[in-house]
Amino acid sequence: MAESIEKRAYQALQAKAEEIAGFLHDPSAKVITSLLQNRAVSEQDVLVIANRKNLPGAVLESIGKDRRWAESYPIRLALAKNPKTPLFVAISTARYLRLFDLAEICRSNFLPLTYRHKIEALIMEKLPTMPLGVKKTLAKTASANVLFRMMKEGNREVTQLCLGNPHLTEYPLYKIINSKSTPALTINLMAEHPNWSNRPAIRFALVRNSHLTLARCVEFLQGIRVPDLRELYEDPSVPVTVKPYIHSELMERGEEAVKAEEKEDRVYEIEEELNTSS
Repeated sequence: MAESIEKRAYQALQAKAEEIAGFLHDPSAKVITSLLQNRAVSEQDVLVIANRKNLPGAVLESIGKDRRWAESYPIRLALAKNPKTPLFVAISTARYLRLFDLAEICRSNFLPLTYRHKIEALIMEKLPTMPLGVKKTLAKTASANVLFRMMKEGNREVTQLCLGNPHLTEYPLYKIINSKSTPALTINLMAEHPNWSNRPAIRFALVRNSHLTLARCVEFLQGIRVPDLRELYEDPSVPVTVKPYIHSELMERGEEAVKAEEKEDRVYEIEEELNTSS
């Protein structure tokens, strides 16, 4: 078998342009390495190899370092999207990619999370100087972390597009709602959104935010469960202006802000502490 690989590697190195296609899918990394050294190999041939997901990182790294392909955008893109490309090579290559190709990489679950976070950081570096039209297009396709940063800028049009992004989930929305630097416009656009405003967990989080309008807050309280209302009533982070409305909502449902048994438990705990200290 070793002799066979050696023979194929030699043939790949010496192959003519019309013979190269027969080696492009060879399972041996040694054969592919020899093929890449062949001066007859074309950009399209290397692109096929760069897209292969069953080659070791060293082979892909050698493509990234080859000056013949340094200016080839398709090869750069293939290397950046290949999960087998070594991290430092992938990041170095990604710096030369177009914005929306970077956005696609961020959404790929086949690529390492660390790598995707690095690419998201590259995109977010560009946001301050990015034209509004580009931001609006990006808002429709960006990954969750990029959306988080874009919504914190407080632009109405961009935020509305972000909220309609199919890749947005509840978790980044919690981060946005709970962040003190999130502008009031963003909070209230969430509260008005036909999808997110109907989700109980999002409503619960929004009620705790001081930027939510009082009218919308009262509306949300009517649909929140009694245990959650009690939790909100005792939560010190809930704005004091909201507490009377929580209390009123509980009273309308025939409930107290704190359960009787919880009161008894608290009394017991205090007595126990006093007995222990004496």
